[in-house]
Amino acid sequence: MKKQMTLSTDRKSASEGEYIEIKWTCDACPDSLYLAIDSERTQYSIAVSDSGSRRITVPKSNGKMTIKLLGIISGKKVIESVDVRVKGAKRAKSNAPLSGRMKMFGDKMKAKWYVFRANMKYWWISQKKWQKALWIALLALWLGLLFSSIGRKPEEKVSSEQVQTAYLMR
Repeated sequence: MKKQMTLSTDRKSASEGEYIEIKWTCDACPDSLYLAIDSERTQYSIAVSDSGSRRITVPKSNGKMTIKLLGIISGKKVIESVDVRVKGAKRAKSNAPLSGRMKMFGDKMKAKWYVFRANMKYWWISQKKWQKALWIALLALWLGLLFSSIGRKPEEKVSSEQVQTAYLMR
C-alpha cells in the first residue's frame, strides 16, 4: 500500500537560528492538514495545503525539535513526525528575573493551548456523526446536572442530640 502522507526535512541536525526546510505531501487530506513544531520551549501549529514546503528558523530548544504533520485520512487521525537535533542548545538560566521567567511561562502556556486546540479540532473532525451526537448529549446532560445543583439549598446536618430531642418530644 502506498504511503498517503510523508514528511521530511533537509537535515537531521541544525543550530539555533539556522534555517531548515520542511517538505510534506498528503494524497488523501482534503482540508484537514496541520504542521506542528515543538522545540520544548516553543510550540505552534499552522494549517497547510496538501503538499508543499516551508522554511523555518530553528527556535531555541533544550536539544531536540519535533516536527509533526497531522491529518485526517478516511476519518482517522494520522501523524507523521520528524525529530531534529538542535546544536548549541542551552538551558534556561534559573537566575533570570522573575518577570522574564513569567513571560516565558506565559508564552509556553499560550503555545501549548494552540497545540491543544489544534489536536481537539483533529479529534472532533475524526469523530463519526453518531459519536458527535453522543458527545453533545453527554455535554448537555452534564450541564443540566451542573445547573440543577446550583439552585439547590445545601442540606442541613442534624446531630444525634437533635434526633434524640425530636424523638423524646413526640
